[in-house]
Amino acid sequence: MSYTLQDAIIIIRSSNERTENLCKKLILEQGIHNSEIFVIHEIPFSQSLLKSFEIGIESGKKWTFCVDADVLLRPNSIDKMIRHANSQSQNVCQVQGYMLDKFFGGVRKGGVHLYRTALLNKVIDKVPVEGTDIRPESFTLRLMEDEGYPSRVVPYVVGLHDFEQYYFDIYRKAFVQVEKHLSRAELLITIWKQFAEQDHDYCVALKGFADSLTNDRDVFINSELPLYTELFDNSGIKEKSELDINSYDDAKIEKIITEWNCLDIYHSYFPDKDGYELALSSFFKKVKRAFTYHGLFTTTRLSISKLFYLISRKLR
Repeated sequence: MSYTLQDAIIIIRSSNERTENLCKKLILEQGIHNSEIFVIHEIPFSQSLLKSFEIGIESGKKWTFCVDADVLLRPNSIDKMIRHANSQSQNVCQVQGYMLDKFFGGVRKGGVHLYRTALLNKVIDKVPVEGTDIRPESFTLRLMEDEGYPSRVVPYVVGLHDFEQYYFDIYRKAFVQVEKHLSRAELLITIWKQFAEQDHDYCVALKGFADSLTNDRDVFINSELPLYTELFDNSGIKEKSELDINSYDDAKIEKIITEWNCLDIYHSYFPDKDGYELALSSFFKKVKRAFTYHGLFTTTRLSISKLFYLISRKLR
């Protein structure tokens, strides 16, 4: 193991995803010892966060490297992310990269979370009680930033997200998207409808999203929530078989990332690929696409609103 890889403990946060074993295999192939990899299955997600942080603190490593089991890491991504993290100032709490998200149709933030282990005692105190927030990890990191411990995003795509998942997991995630990303419903529905005929994953996502719109029961990030199982069992969807972990290798993951083409509508919601592209280049693309999709009046109004938001945040 290289010196850089020795800086981190690796934690795979799993809800028994179809790609759990493949996720671990790809990590082992990057030179990580099996003894440095922990696979945890704590549910709900807030408990998974707590368990991850406890393992990180106990390890004494500089970085606690958390990756969800639905992420397939590209080769050498762990070493590259740790090198990026090591270049950050000492008050940076967490570092993450980007992932190619199958259901969002392109690159967006996420994939891995590198926590500075020395700050995890502070982080643990801010994990919300289950049911307090639909996005407990983002909630926790916002509180850390408010106290002067920011997060940083590095311009690197770590791998694939939500490829080869069980239909049940696709269904429940699409169900939750109504709560988490309703403002992006047009984007999601357009992409899923576009590819539904050639990939049944998108049909299942559409079903989950539609069922969520008529739901009046509480929704949490908890894969064992009876609501999801009940609705999925009544959907008539036949589950996939287990995944052959040899069906993916480094070359295949690289090929998918480098050859991926985004629909135009993706760029209207992620004009700079969620901050992945250079600021100047993305600015002109953002303005052009905003005028195309929203017109002069709406674009101007949104720009002014964004400006006031940035000023207030800077002043705070």
